[in-house]
Amino acid sequence: MRIDIGNSLDTVASPGMSSDTLDSLDRQVDAIHTTIVPKIHDNSFGYAALNLLSPEETKQLLDFTEHFSDFSNVLTIGIGGSALGSATLSTSLGLSGHYVLDNIDPSANLNILTNIDFTDTVVNIVSLSGSTIETISNFLVVRDHMNKQNIDWTSQTFVTTSGTGTLYDLSNKYDLPLLPFPESIPGRFSALSSVSLAPISILGGPVEEILKGAQNGFDSLSTSIYNSPPYAYGAITSELFNLGITSNSLMPYSEHLETFTEWFAQLWSESLGKDGIGQIPLRAMGATDQHSQLQLYRAGKRNLMVTFIDIVDHKTELNIPPSEFEDFDYLSNLPLETLLRTELQTTEASLAEAGCPSIRIELDQLNPYSIGELLHGCMASCILFAELQGINGFDQPAVEWGKQALKDILTGKTSSESSSTQNKNSHWIKK
Repeated sequence: MRIDIGNSLDTVASPGMSSDTLDSLDRQVDAIHTTIVPKIHDNSFGYAALNLLSPEETKQLLDFTEHFSDFSNVLTIGIGGSALGSATLSTSLGLSGHYVLDNIDPSANLNILTNIDFTDTVVNIVSLSGSTIETISNFLVVRDHMNKQNIDWTSQTFVTTSGTGTLYDLSNKYDLPLLPFPESIPGRFSALSSVSLAPISILGGPVEEILKGAQNGFDSLSTSIYNSPPYAYGAITSELFNLGITSNSLMPYSEHLETFTEWFAQLWSESLGKDGIGQIPLRAMGATDQHSQLQLYRAGKRNLMVTFIDIVDHKTELNIPPSEFEDFDYLSNLPLETLLRTELQTTEASLAEAGCPSIRIELDQLNPYSIGELLHGCMASCILFAELQGINGFDQPAVEWGKQALKDILTGKTSSESSSTQNKNSHWIKK
């Protein structure tokens, strides 16, 4: 993984980074990295996410999932980081057979349930706390669905949770296999832990190759932004925020990375949205959203940057055939990959011409190694951004308020949260 920061510099963008600012950031990163390293080694809360499974831990994971190797499908029941990590890995790698229930939309969930062959499906219930309302609700629906089909759900279900909570008790009651959720890793930072890698292993995904790529990302962390792409990205996005760039549009030029943009959005929002700080992560897809969002990026309020993700070699040969359309003769026999990458280049140039800052992340190919490196790099970037801004990147107090309000309303408990919700100031406009 490498990044091109040229279009974020003040010689191109407004606002943009000066060379003096880069040097200042470099000195700050030197100091911060020195303080982060011991926290990583000590498995301190949050920082532990940058550690990777040891060979022994990887073997234990593979041995655990071997029990389910005869099944073709995995249904992950979770929400937020408990589901997005494994979903990102499976969609990025094109693995089939991975289904995800990460919402409580009844029509969408019924559609998933009716299209799964549960006789050939492993169910993985994932929650760090073990008591997430949406996850418990969806599990109960799935269990009822399996019971009605006379399927022994206990023989093809495993739980990923910590050592407390409803799901932990469930695993003990029914003797379900239990995969520990590392309590030192917040859910949104669990994409390279056993939490997310277990479904990938069951589906035959190359877990060890993913971890090799992540290790390369870990090895790239250094005391200087000039030779550390993850730290450079975190430092520059942080400084651009200081200059008024409050939105960051992630725009990969590969549809396999669409779920990755959802994972990144949670990582960036929940980690950095504290104390009036943070960038709003927008999600776009190249080349599609050149025709829907580019107008705003180029000519709207200058509070936005774009992060392009370029895949140098898509490893797919699909050419545009010659046709009777003379005005399009220049497309004859042109690989779609060439067209796609050229559109990225012209979109990047269009933004630069308008002074809109952008950064390009470049991967040689989209494969297990590169997705492991990309995920690790984004987590390191996010942690550095938080450190530079002086905020806690690992908690989510605003989210906890909503969870408490939901539980209090459903249980009939009176609290400041439930009262605020029920006493909402409504002002309907009707015909």
